[in-house]
Amino acid sequence: MSGKIADEILNNPQLLSALADKIYDKLKDEIVIKKLEETIANVKALQEEVKRQGEAISSLQNTVNKHTEAITSLQEAVKKQGEAIQSLQEAVKSLQNTVNKHTEAITSLQEAVKKQGEAIEGLQKAVRKLQRAVMKLSVEVGSFTNRAGKGMERTMLKLYKKALELHGVDPKRVVHGMIKDEEGVIEKGKVFEVDFYETNDYVYVFEIKNLADKGAYDQIIIRKKLFYTKYKDKKIKIFLVANYVDKKVKKKLEEEGVEIIASHIIK
Repeated sequence: MSGKIADEILNNPQLLSALADKIYDKLKDEIVIKKLEETIANVKALQEEVKRQGEAISSLQNTVNKHTEAITSLQEAVKKQGEAIQSLQEAVKSLQNTVNKHTEAITSLQEAVKKQGEAIEGLQKAVRKLQRAVMKLSVEVGSFTNRAGKGMERTMLKLYKKALELHGVDPKRVVHGMIKDEEGVIEKGKVFEVDFYETNDYVYVFEIKNLADKGAYDQIIIRKKLFYTKYKDKKIKIFLVANYVDKKVKKKLEEEGVEIIASHIIK
């Protein structure tokens, strides 16, 4: 039965055409509806995507705004730093100028000090030469003093009169005499020349030299021993009167209790 109906439909072109139109219209409507639904769905999906993109763009815009504000703030900070650096550069430049001036002043001062040092060195050399000349003259005068004898000694006592008087000494009473070694303290029987004077309580002994060196020290020690041996009941005061005295000799004599009256101490 079904096969017969199908054959009739197939063999009837008009019926087949009408049937085809009906089916086509129905299929067409279904396709259109389906396409429309798909389109609507796509539109909705597109709207959602646009919405998301809009939100993303808005978020991006906010981020850009924040970055713009940060950049603007950074630019302001950089500007201020630039101004601070410029101010610092000017201060450094000013300081450099000051340092340059000080450097020039120091260099000038160093040159002056160098010249002064050279002048001082030259002066020191001149002083050393002068010292040698004075020493030479002292030795020559010392030799002359030894030859001049009592006259020169008397002159020196007058020259140092005030200093001697401060020590309670009367230069006018000093006499030139002899002392004999009677007990063999140095050499028994030997006679030594001495300048001295005595009072009821004291014996004042003098060694008078232009230049007092080690030789003068030895002579004073000898006379000290002789007088202490001979005048046991009196106090002995020994004086060195000299124009020049060696520093080491002066120290050793002071340790022996000798009073030093001198114009110059030489090293």
